[in-house]
Amino acid sequence: MVKSMFKIAIRCCFALVILVVSATISAVVASATSSVKSSNNETASSKKKQSQEEALSTLKGLSKGIQNLKGEVVDLSNNLRVMEERLLFPSSTKYSVFVSTSLGQFFTLESVKLKLDGKLVATHVYSKTQRQSMARGGIQKLYITNLNQGIHHATAFFTGLGPNGRAYKLGKALEFEKGSAGEYLELAIRDNGDTQEPIVYVKQW
Repeated sequence: MVKSMFKIAIRCCFALVILVVSATISAVVASATSSVKSSNNETASSKKKQSQEEALSTLKGLSKGIQNLKGEVVDLSNNLRVMEERLLFPSSTKYSVFVSTSLGQFFTLESVKLKLDGKLVATHVYSKTQRQSMARGGIQKLYITNLNQGIHHATAFFTGLGPNGRAYKLGKALEFEKGSAGEYLELAIRDNGDTQEPIVYVKQW
């Protein structure tokens, strides 16, 4: 119910932007048309040039106003999503799972599947851009949910390319205890220099 209300609010924001932009464009077109008509009635070329410059200035102002309005809508949309997350996932039960990877020699990440308490809850296929971003230190939020306090089980399956471009699979299973506060789990893929293979490290905080 709450999620639906936030989606409706976001749609209303975009609809408002469209209405404002349409009204502004109509006003500018009317102004430009009036300027052109006025310039047609003027015999002096300087008057015509002045009218054209005024119309151009108005169009530039419209373009700047639209860009500012787009920025405000994006900010509003982000704020609504943050509020939605706080309502749907209270701090006492919130549990988030992240994935990180380094620019390793032994594994190129292509996809991941996550099971939580035996249920498949998330899948993701990585693009080249995402891999590059993660190699520079970026962390992907793979899944967010509500968990009750107590013991839980998580299993992650990673697929990608290993040495020499061969298909390679990684798996990691763990048991963890959810406390009374919001908690985070990071699945970090790193190279193991001793075995010259990739390995999944688990970080909890």
